[in-house]
Amino acid sequence: MIANITKQELTHINTFLPDFKKVIVDDETFIEKGIYKKVFISVFDHWLKEDEVKYIFIDNDENELIERRRKFRLFIEELFKLTDLFSWKYKRHYRFFIKKPNELNDVFRLCDFEGLTSNRGRRYSFIVPQYSAIYSEEWDWTNLLWYKDENQIKPILEIANRVGLFVLK
Repeated sequence: MIANITKQELTHINTFLPDFKKVIVDDETFIEKGIYKKVFISVFDHWLKEDEVKYIFIDNDENELIERRRKFRLFIEELFKLTDLFSWKYKRHYRFFIKKPNELNDVFRLCDFEGLTSNRGRRYSFIVPQYSAIYSEEWDWTNLLWYKDENQIKPILEIANRVGLFVLK
């Protein structure tokens, strides 16, 4: 079940992730100010060069597609086991809502790994207050992790490595 968050959970989020809404919307200003940093979690072990961009588009290779989906699914599953995750979204008139998926199946529904393809991105994002981080699906099989302190996110980066994903800076 996906539930509304409590006032205590919202206070916890605001304490560990000050201005998290602005990070989600206006991310580059926080990089420039040094308040937040970012790393990327990817199926690729390096930034692709121009002649390697073809490796992004593998939707006709069913085995590779299944393998990439499996890695991101395992990553999210391990992250869910490690800590509380909170999803967010905007509704009409830019009203911001935060929900807490209480079960792993709720998280998987939000992520829709079975629909994950080379051209899909920005369909899910999780606030991870215990680690002062925000994890978001991006494009091209490379996702984004915003954080405040690299030492705090080490357990998250270890999960990425353990499931076969790579951390790119």
